Amino acid sequence: MKSGKVELLSFGPTGARHGDTLVFIGKNLSKVTSIQFTGTAAMIEQKNFVMHSEELIKLIVPTSAEKGFVTLKTADGDIVSKTIFNLNVLTSVTSITAQARPGENITITGNYLNWVTRITFARDKLATTFVSKSINQIVVTVPADAETGPLILSYGGTDSADVQTADTLKVTLPVTTALSPNPIKHQTNLTITGTNLDLAKKIIFAGVATPVTTFESQSATQIVVKVPAGAQTGKVTLVAASGVTSVSTMDLQVVLPAITNIGPNPILPLDNLTITGTNLDLVTGVSFTGIVNPVTTFVSQSATQLVVKVPDGTLKGKITLSVLNSSLTVISSQVLDLIGGLPPLANFPYPIYTDALQNAYQNWSWAANDFNSTAIVRQGTTSIKATYGAGGYEGITFHAGAPTATSGYTKLEFSVFGEAGTGGKTLNVVINGNWGAPATVTVLAGEWSTFSLDLSAIGASTTLSEVVLQSAGWSGVIHIDHVGLR
Repeated sequence: MKSGKVELLSFGPTGARHGDTLVFIGKNLSKVTSIQFTGTAAMIEQKNFVMHSEELIKLIVPTSAEKGFVTLKTADGDIVSKTIFNLNVLTSVTSITAQARPGENITITGNYLNWVTRITFARDKLATTFVSKSINQIVVTVPADAETGPLILSYGGTDSADVQTADTLKVTLPVTTALSPNPIKHQTNLTITGTNLDLAKKIIFAGVATPVTTFESQSATQIVVKVPAGAQTGKVTLVAASGVTSVSTMDLQVVLPAITNIGPNPILPLDNLTITGTNLDLVTGVSFTGIVNPVTTFVSQSATQLVVKVPDGTLKGKITLSVLNSSLTVISSQVLDLIGGLPPLANFPYPIYTDALQNAYQNWSWAANDFNSTAIVRQGTTSIKATYGAGGYEGITFHAGAPTATSGYTKLEFSVFGEAGTGGKTLNVVINGNWGAPATVTVLAGEWSTFSLDLSAIGASTTLSEVVLQSAGWSGVIHIDHVGLR
């Protein structure tokens, strides 16, 4: 007996485009009253079939049809296709919202946008859920960490594909318009005014590696933040959730003490030194060369003048000011000299280093060094600060541009000051590459020692091409000054 049951045997093509003719083959198809495609308003009523018979239905694929199963509607129930209907679609974009804040909704218009499965913002920030989606429009929320750039829309069909927008979405950033007070002291509150400041997640101050992430208060037009101890004069940088920065057009002036003069100079130890300048009321300590701890008790102090007693044992060198609520220090441009201090060293007939390299000698060192240090000076205005690394044999090297004839000279002389922890350490003196048999001297900590070595004894009786002062397997900091031949 012939069955009256509706059967769908096949349909196709399954990779059709919208507007193509789709053919359904089966049995008792005359009972089909409509065909439902996946997608909103994707129902085709019987009256709109192109052909309709017992074994065949032809229809035009509606523009609202999406990838998915197809359902044949009958009075006896639904018949769902066993295979998925795929479509060859070509999504396109005609416009996007030009600018938006993170968290705001933007609108994208175009064709077949209902096929879009995700939107990629700049730097691979993804949105996979939408406020709304239709054939011609998508409304999507801008991710909190989105950045300015074009959008990439990914869509599916027979073959998935991507389309990039020709236009760029500009993601709003916080902008600084004013800083107050300016100048400002460390560890006091700075008020930043501007626009979209509620988007700022971090603030970077000049001279401070770690951004500030905790604010006293924050709104769209104002941020109040405490100036960190290490802040220096410079720009203030706001960082959005995306990591994109917005730099202030104006500098934040950070108040620091400034020294204009120190006197008397030279001075006797235990006498009063007068420091003049500005903002000296912010000074919490004065450090003297050769003295471990800063002096924190002053004879008198005002914004323009600071009087402090010079500690016994102070060496020639610059003074350093510690600053209230700050990790920064201020170093004098003048060198403080001591009456009755170390006697001056005689000038060399052949200098190698006196405030700078002389006679075409070059710095070939492989230890960290500063050949213009003003921290601790034996004579003149600068010395060499040598920082020897942990456990290594590192050297400060004076290399001659051309070998120096040593006839007429008898001594190689140099002065060394050892910082804490270097006392009693051996310093190798390697001459002309004689690494196997160096001369040695012993470093004294906290004071200058002047060493005078016989040229004939160290292997430089005729020429000198190189002098290396090498740590003998220890680490620490020394200062080298006044190097030359006598």
